[in-house]
Amino acid sequence: MKLANRIQHIPPYLFAGLERKAADLRARGVDLIDLGIADPDLPPVTALKRAVARHLDDPDAHRYPTSRGDPEVRDAIARWFHGRFDVSLDPETEICVTIGAKEGLANLARAFAEPGTVVAATEPGYPVYANAGAILNGAEFRPLPLTPAREFLPDLERAAGARLLYLNFPNNPTGAVAPEPFYEDVAVFADAHPDTLVVMDAAYAELSFAPPRPPSALRFTRRALEFHSLSKMMNVTGYRIGFAAGNADAIAALVNVKTQLDSGAPVFIQRAMADALALYDGPEPPEQARRSHLEYGRRKRALEDGLVHAPGVRDVYPSPATFFVWASVDDDVGFVERALERGVILTPGRGFGETGAGFVRAAVTTSRERIERALARLAGGPGGG
Repeated sequence: MKLANRIQHIPPYLFAGLERKAADLRARGVDLIDLGIADPDLPPVTALKRAVARHLDDPDAHRYPTSRGDPEVRDAIARWFHGRFDVSLDPETEICVTIGAKEGLANLARAFAEPGTVVAATEPGYPVYANAGAILNGAEFRPLPLTPAREFLPDLERAAGARLLYLNFPNNPTGAVAPEPFYEDVAVFADAHPDTLVVMDAAYAELSFAPPRPPSALRFTRRALEFHSLSKMMNVTGYRIGFAAGNADAIAALVNVKTQLDSGAPVFIQRAMADALALYDGPEPPEQARRSHLEYGRRKRALEDGLVHAPGVRDVYPSPATFFVWASVDDDVGFVERALERGVILTPGRGFGETGAGFVRAAVTTSRERIERALARLAGGPGGG
């Protein structure tokens, strides 16, 4: 059976491989501490769970949703966006509900990327930008390196001529937070390059542990599209619900693609998202979400403080946001393999692009007690078994 060239050129999805290795070890009875795949272990916001159950009884909950999203849900998203970011949106033309951020990021590229075009993105980065954004559409991928020397901020001019520019702050995998002047630079770039659509993946915007809170790129330019997700905001990765906001023409293009490829997110989950966003008090999340965010922050500091002492670690780069700790090592693949032998799952940096070679990513989606045990295992000291 002959496959399309785009499938043959796409690398294996990093996290699928990690899941298989972990499943094999667990099947053999190995007690694994998973610091690899960032799947929140804390419970979902209770009001959100209850809203899902409540909206199952809506008379139309069993019917097809729309590809753009329920109108009342888009109204609720616009209200949240204004309260959180002080940005006004037209819910009719500037918002689209997505099946999580990943689906929207990938489907958007179908409307813009094609052979002969360039898709640029921060690297190391979420594999969707290069794989689903560029390769699956026959486009050229152009990485914008994030390095310690540049404080993990990209040189935007390297994206000149690109059809799409994917940015991601707070950043996965480095944890980097972009300062406000960077968003001003993004606006200048967008104005100077009107044929490039700026796409901000803001999935971790709510997972910040110190002021100032990350802003929206839409406060600085409307030549952009921004993606948000409830996955990390409220510990519901499995609900697959999020939204895109911003440039009306880009929203229309995304909706056009979605009408061909999916039927939208289930309406009862959309409405539950609207109820959950309404729990915000201006820019402040509901109490239960705030408590879980603070716990992730405490875990992150513990892992940052401990990982710097692990044999083979050169440096750790602390940050006040995301689930992730980013560290430089002599050999990322070798370091991850040795960690796995000790029962700790980490992610090799090169899985996020060539710029990530020589780094590892650790996620804090397990208890502090398990994190301390993982650190002991990595150190090879007492309690590491």
